Amino acid sequence: MRHITFALLLPSAVQSIGLSSILRRLPDTSCTINEINSGNYIEDLSRLRPSIVIVDPLVGGIDWDYLKGASSFPVKLIALLSQQMPKDLLTDFDDIISIYDTPESIIETISRNLNTEREYDRGKDLSPREKEVIVGIVKGLSNKEIASMLNVSVNTIMTHRRNIASKLHIHTPAGLTIYAIVSNLVSLDDIKADLDKI
Repeated sequence: MRHITFALLLPSAVQSIGLSSILRRLPDTSCTINEINSGNYIEDLSRLRPSIVIVDPLVGGIDWDYLKGASSFPVKLIALLSQQMPKDLLTDFDDIISIYDTPESIIETISRNLNTEREYDRGKDLSPREKEVIVGIVKGLSNKEIASMLNVSVNTIMTHRRNIASKLHIHTPAGLTIYAIVSNLVSLDDIKADLDKI
């Protein structure tokens, strides 16, 4: 039996309770279902590492594209619709379910989007030097500063950055920051301390 972690970012307790009931019916699957809020969603997602995040796309204050791009682990973003929405507003989502769908239809959609175990292994190929480069990036250092810190050339740092992006499929400093926190390369307190220096 596989174990799947879900995160629900929904404004309605009725939606959360109903959807949780349906998710617990997934065949051959045990579930951990966590409700998160829009105020701490990045920290919550980093801590919980859900396979699927189910959200109401009308929740304000969240950049869905940023949420997907900043994630340091494979995550599917599924919109739960309570009303009709134009398709061009739903392009950031991997899939869509509706409050009017049958439980069977919701289970089918969720099953289709579940991540495989292999996807979770994408950071295991990083070398110790690449991890040091990530820490430098997270601290806001330039390529030249990282090269100086590690006593290598700037070209070597650029090669490491290309390799990191290729291995992790993360192309933004924000995404690497989340990866570094989740992988315990840096702590959230370290990042807050670095921000206070600015």
